[in-house]
Amino acid sequence: MTGGMKRLQQTTLPVASSQGLWKQVKVGEKVTKVIGITGGVGAGKTTLLKSLRKSGVLVVAADEVGRQVTRKGSPVLRALTSTFGKTILTPKGELDRKKVGYWVFQNPKALQRLNRLTHPQMCCIINAVVKERKRRGAKVLGVEAAVLFEMGLRRFVDEVWVVTASSRERLKRMERAGWKREIVWRRMLRQLPDEMFRRRAHRVIVTDGRRQKAVARLD
Repeated sequence: MTGGMKRLQQTTLPVASSQGLWKQVKVGEKVTKVIGITGGVGAGKTTLLKSLRKSGVLVVAADEVGRQVTRKGSPVLRALTSTFGKTILTPKGELDRKKVGYWVFQNPKALQRLNRLTHPQMCCIINAVVKERKRRGAKVLGVEAAVLFEMGLRRFVDEVWVVTASSRERLKRMERAGWKREIVWRRMLRQLPDEMFRRRAHRVIVTDGRRQKAVARLD
């Protein structure tokens, strides 16, 4: 197409069903297609993740990898405790993720230190999983991360799918999950703006309301 413009194709699917979306992915006979899934807090990534896994698709979730690298007794958790103090731990000696989340999203410097201590190890694990699944001949693999670009995971994926919703809907979802509105708002402001997510996406999945809308960007 001329002028570097891309044609948009739009489809609508039930929010709980991702099989139609996944079947549209073009894969080679011997090459694994790696899809990066990202979006802001409360956008609906978890719902899509569950649906994809229910469909039999392997998705590596950065949040789950983060739990792994910060497990009790891990070198990363020891480094975090040395940096921030034992107040970040639960009485059982585990990372108090919700407490840390509240704190770092009000403290940009603390968030930067947290990311510097956790992201390198997380990237190593995610990269290792991607390589292993490719070696085994997987056709499609998903990598989900809210900070996919900031972590440097873009180089590991072939396409980027962005999950999004209106700010109002995202706030409602996070409040239902027990988060205070002002904290959620600060987290949203710390993340990439929605327009920047969309510019980098091959596909945008809008999860407002009962149905999700997928917009495929085609060359």
